[in-house]
Amino acid sequence: MEKLEITVHPHMIKRKELLNACQMIVDQTRKEDGCLVSRLLKGEKDENGILLEQHWKQRYLLDDYFRSDHFSALLGAMKLLARNWEMAINGGTPEKANEAVKNARGP
Repeated sequence: MEKLEITVHPHMIKRKELLNACQMIVDQTRKEDGCLVSRLLKGEKDENGILLEQHWKQRYLLDDYFRSDHFSALLGAMKLLARNWEMAINGGTPEKANEAVKNARGP
């Protein structure tokens, strides 16, 4: 099983808009092949933060998700509405997660 965590720090005036976008994406992601869990949680360290947690059956299915329209929409929403974000796969570093996304999505 693969666990993806994305911690998002929204612009405060855009938090509600970002939450709505994330919820729609999370709902659609639950329908993706191989997705076991897709949910939104409150950030652990930042009470205004947003945590997206997903569990995938296998790594290649997570890589497929990185190439999906849902993930592209999530990236777009975060770029527009968040101050910053970081990803982790199986508790690894953000750098490793960013590299995995880049490798899956291609040049």
